[in-house]
Amino acid sequence: MNEPKKFRIAVDTGNNQKAVRDRCSGFMRYVMERSLPWDIRFFAQWDAQDRQAWDRLILKWKPDCIYLNSIYDISDGRLKHIPHIVMFGNSLMGASMKFPRRTIFVGIDDRQIAAEAFHLLIKRGLNHFAYIHAPAINVEAYHSQVRAEAFVRMAEEAGFDCTECQRENHKTADWAASMVALAAELSALPRPCGIMAYNDRVAREVINACNYAKLRIPEQIQIIGVDNQEDICESVRPCLTSVEPDFFGCGWLAAEKIEKLFATGKTQNHMMCGVQRIAERDTTRDLSGAARLVTSAEKLIHSYACQGLPPSPKGLTVQSLADALHVSRSLLKIRFRKVREEGVAAVIRRRKLEEVCRMLKETDMPIGEIAIRCGFPVPTHLNALFRRTFGTTLRAYRTSSHIP
Repeated sequence: MNEPKKFRIAVDTGNNQKAVRDRCSGFMRYVMERSLPWDIRFFAQWDAQDRQAWDRLILKWKPDCIYLNSIYDISDGRLKHIPHIVMFGNSLMGASMKFPRRTIFVGIDDRQIAAEAFHLLIKRGLNHFAYIHAPAINVEAYHSQVRAEAFVRMAEEAGFDCTECQRENHKTADWAASMVALAAELSALPRPCGIMAYNDRVAREVINACNYAKLRIPEQIQIIGVDNQEDICESVRPCLTSVEPDFFGCGWLAAEKIEKLFATGKTQNHMMCGVQRIAERDTTRDLSGAARLVTSAEKLIHSYACQGLPPSPKGLTVQSLADALHVSRSLLKIRFRKVREEGVAAVIRRRKLEEVCRMLKETDMPIGEIAIRCGFPVPTHLNALFRRTFGTTLRAYRTSSHIP
């Protein structure tokens, strides 16, 4: 009876990142549980870059298959001697990097990663969101763009705004300038805001920038990263919540596909694994409804500032807003100032003035009637407030092209 062929598999261990270690673990677990008669040889990132080491591995050892866990600048000529190639990634990315058509791709579903991150943040009652991109280098830019598109689309479909922040690839000398620039972008975001960062490294930059800008986490900014690199997530303060992709499953699936490839000789389409779990930590901590309370209050202010709840000539007041939210006036004021860093009465007043400005510009309604409709039963009070806020009168504003 003929013994089964002992196939030779070269397995890339990458640069010792957690994601690669997990993929290698999944790969070897499948091999051991199936008791596959494979001769496996590991090689590191520097081996792939060293021409002599690469020639010894490929030309002398002559593997039947190579499993690439990382993206290398390997030309077609350097891969032509390998019968089968299995790679972590996806076919679109492989095509742009000119990998052979026979390559099988096993990757992570970036859209599902974005979905899990968004669903967690929206559970916290947030209605403002932002996505922080990876620096535009190597293959990270592709994954970051896919995650951003999915995250932004879900926010927009839910009726919320979502800001994208691009990150530049700064040198070490520019680190301080980069952090200051990021801090300025974060300070301009509406709060409370839920932020998805491309990965844990980018999320760490976001946390450092928030600390620099004195933005409170998680009261004003909630952050979620990707990869669950514990050396980052547990060492940064506050500790980082992170989506953990199923990297172990990727390695397992890669080994499964290699086994089928040897049995049938047929290549297969691009396959993807999803999310293993979300490791929740301090950056998305539920603050006993603080963010949800402020979000609910803002929605009511936007809709009912002028007419009031219930309808009133004075429009919405802090007390009637608290009653509508079933909380005490003092609790509403404390939570609102903690999250928004301004008083709830000021936000109601600003919303009323926004409607006054709109009606002055878009209608011919008499100013006295506008005042009454916007919750100012005494027009002289509106005149004084408008002049104090915008430095002009109601009538002058209506006839000018300037909009505060």
